[in-house]
Amino acid sequence: MRLILATLVVFAVAAWLAPGSASAYPQFQLSLGAERCSTCHISPGGGGLLNAYGRDEAGTTISDGGDGRLLHGLWEPPAWLELGGDVRGAIAGKARTPQTEVLAFPMQMDVYARLGGERLAAMITVGLRGGARDPQPPLLERLVSREHYLLYQRESGSYVRAGRFFPVLGLRLADHTAYVRRYLGANTLEEPYGIAGGYVGESWEAHLSAFVPRPIDFLGAGLQERGAAAYVEKRWLDDTAAFGAQLRVGTASTGARVTAGIVGKRWFPDAGVMLLGELNLVRRSLADDAGPTHYQLAAYGGAQKRIGTRWWAGAAVQRWQPDLRLGTSTDAVQVDLQYFPRAHFELHLLTRLAGAGDFERPGLLSLLQVHYYL
Repeated sequence: MRLILATLVVFAVAAWLAPGSASAYPQFQLSLGAERCSTCHISPGGGGLLNAYGRDEAGTTISDGGDGRLLHGLWEPPAWLELGGDVRGAIAGKARTPQTEVLAFPMQMDVYARLGGERLAAMITVGLRGGARDPQPPLLERLVSREHYLLYQRESGSYVRAGRFFPVLGLRLADHTAYVRRYLGANTLEEPYGIAGGYVGESWEAHLSAFVPRPIDFLGAGLQERGAAAYVEKRWLDDTAAFGAQLRVGTASTGARVTAGIVGKRWFPDAGVMLLGELNLVRRSLADDAGPTHYQLAAYGGAQKRIGTRWWAGAAVQRWQPDLRLGTSTDAVQVDLQYFPRAHFELHLLTRLAGAGDFERPGLLSLLQVHYYL
């Protein structure tokens, strides 16, 4: 009982502070016996609420033990209800000549719920807006639901859902500041409203979404686009490799953009190394002849190394070119170290060096995250 009360207090305190956005860790796909993201997550696209298999893996495969069930197994909710959540705090150091800044702040607080039967259910994520700097808006202005939708799933792997969610695209990185998320409409609180359907099978999956702008600006951020998105992924080499292709078309009052991209994942079991890559080309046209049509590039390439049962070390390079004609870009080099001591707990140290062109006046970010999931 004390543990339950302590956990609820942690969530209540975090709720007064700041939210974030978390997706699945893509390096876990293929490397830990899960050939698809939905093996561990209830959502067909991965991320968010864990299913029973995912909770079991948290204690037996990802970390060095512990009970991955809700509240560490102290309470079992009824069959029609599944609950979860993420609390994440951070200490960040930012340096860009001649300024240096150190921040300590709660980074994320999300509570997840699934209500319904085996096939039809309502999914909802509730959290709070926020940021690392004061002053913060009043509490009621910070309350937000990033995702809420109805989901119908069949045992065959097909599904339909309608509501607010991100279309399934790309690597689905947990880091919303990654260039392939930040500049392509998948940043914090940019989830649109829409309807989607797809199929998730043993060796391949396909997702098709149509979306419209959120009805109230207060609900989120980013461009108010309407359009459609498609993603197809095929796995081969005994589920140690996956290749995906994607297309997203969106229009808004400011213009239109068409994004086409490819995604690759390759796990080398003997070396314990996962390679991840995503490359996107964007055609951007501005409304009312505000400027010529131009092309943009967003790319991510990285490697993750599993060290024992509790550690992951990784490195990645990123590029964002807002106009290929001009040849200027924002590039970044990043290293990560993740530690999973027990089920429900994670420490994540991220260090990123980013700058324009040849790293003239580069910016250095070092972020230590303490993550607990309910």
